[in-house]
Amino acid sequence: MKMKTSSQLIGALTAAAALLLTGCETVPETRTVDAKGPEAVNTASINSQDWASAADQLVGSLLSSNALDNAPRTPAVLAVDRVINNTLQMVDTDLLIKKIRVALTQTGKIAITNTMGLGERAVVASEAAELEEMQSGKKQKLLVPDYTLYAKLIQQTDKGTKVTQNTYSFQMSLVQTKTGLTVWEEEKSIAKQTKRAGSVGW
Repeated sequence: MKMKTSSQLIGALTAAAALLLTGCETVPETRTVDAKGPEAVNTASINSQDWASAADQLVGSLLSSNALDNAPRTPAVLAVDRVINNTLQMVDTDLLIKKIRVALTQTGKIAITNTMGLGERAVVASEAAELEEMQSGKKQKLLVPDYTLYAKLIQQTDKGTKVTQNTYSFQMSLVQTKTGLTVWEEEKSIAKQTKRAGSVGW
């Protein structure tokens, strides 16, 4: 009888231990947050908040400048050049350019061409035009862009006794293709401070 009781007790303890161990294995929780909101993770590097902020400010500046009011047609045709990255980071600059492309095309004032410029999109569009020419037997007219958009990212790092500050500058210029003149340019800077480990206060 005692052996049976002991076996039952051991079994109960084993089951309890198994349940306890299972309970300790917490499942990671995931939630969706606003990429522009205060709950988004902030880092010393460029993140989604910075891309969104820079894109909004640059597009707002371009549209309020009235630089597109003298465009030869509506919508004006825009070619986007590759972004020059002069920061110390591996930056996916397409994140910034994509936000700007979307914001500009939604205004109805800009149509972005993929037949000229740099990158895979230009190659694909060029091949598509050649195929159309072969099938139709007609020379395809190349649509020359009215403007070209240039952009550059620059990083400056300053170190104090307790704080390191990284300042990221987003520079953008709109050049009129026909004249080569810069009709609009803007620069937006975002400074991010990181306190060194062990430092008290700012």
